[in-house]
Amino acid sequence: MSELSDSRIGSDYASLHRRNLLLMREVDHLSTLREIGLAISGSLELRETLPLIANVVQGALDLRRLAIYELLEERGCLRPIVAKYGDDLILADRLEEETESRRGTPFGECIDARRVLLQPGPPYPAAYVPLFAKHKALGVMLLEAPRSDEPFSSDDAQLFRDIGAQVAIALQNNQLYALAVNDGLTGLFVRRYFDLQLKDAFAQGERYGRLFSMLLFDIDHFKKFNDTHGHQTGDLVLQQFAQLLRESTRESDICCRYGGEEMAIILPETPMEEAHLLAAKLCKKIRGHAFTGTDGQALSVTSSIGVAEFGKGYQTPEDILRACDDALYEAKRNGRNRVEIALRPGG
Repeated sequence: MSELSDSRIGSDYASLHRRNLLLMREVDHLSTLREIGLAISGSLELRETLPLIANVVQGALDLRRLAIYELLEERGCLRPIVAKYGDDLILADRLEEETESRRGTPFGECIDARRVLLQPGPPYPAAYVPLFAKHKALGVMLLEAPRSDEPFSSDDAQLFRDIGAQVAIALQNNQLYALAVNDGLTGLFVRRYFDLQLKDAFAQGERYGRLFSMLLFDIDHFKKFNDTHGHQTGDLVLQQFAQLLRESTRESDICCRYGGEEMAIILPETPMEEAHLLAAKLCKKIRGHAFTGTDGQALSVTSSIGVAEFGKGYQTPEDILRACDDALYEAKRNGRNRVEIALRPGG
């Protein structure tokens, strides 16, 4: 009787122990999902959200490597947009060479099957997690080998699917946000976004003394250019002009299509001297750039630029914008293809 009782106690203990392990795993999973949810809800901009997600997921799952790929349907490939190797966080600009084909790869297989694909290796065990939102494939999350090198389990696959659903939401939210704040033609931020960022920069300047400058651009004689070469060529020039601005500025700088052929840049933590130097470089770069039209013809484009710096004499964001606009029109009055600096408040 005692042996039976001991056996039953041992069995009950083992059952409770298994249940406790399952509950602990479920708590860990829910904690991971909560952290990812907080990271996603913190920002609509993918460049801010992706590093947070990569850090949280890699840390929670103790991964050797994590990478998130976006699906480029028209090109039939997947392009990495963030990766985490050990302690090294790598963003999209350093990952271009790791673009993967969709066809004939585990990336395409997990998308087509719409399920987590587990592979034992070599070289390491890996999980390919499809990222779907509202039945649309957005990309794949690659999770490579926990540091123990143990294969992933079916329980892991369930967690990965739940994580993938949240990552997909972040990608979709970013796409919707981009449509709302980016100009469809140039890819620059829209005027509404510019107004909000200028208001925020002005408030930061007043409250914390954070310096910023701004540039306003106008493509010289653009109406005449459109009349001569046609609106399709004009649109191409606007796209190439916007690309020049993006290539010549920092990630923290805010490049916007202000209206028509006018562009604007907000330069955080930038004094007048540096802003003026950048404007002069851009003016020269635009003048020397080989713009092309719809037929590949070479086109000559120049720009007038106004520069203004935040200062105590400005009472509202509209004041500094007006000063920069006045400087722009001074550049146009003085012959175009040049830079003019706004008068300082009270100057």
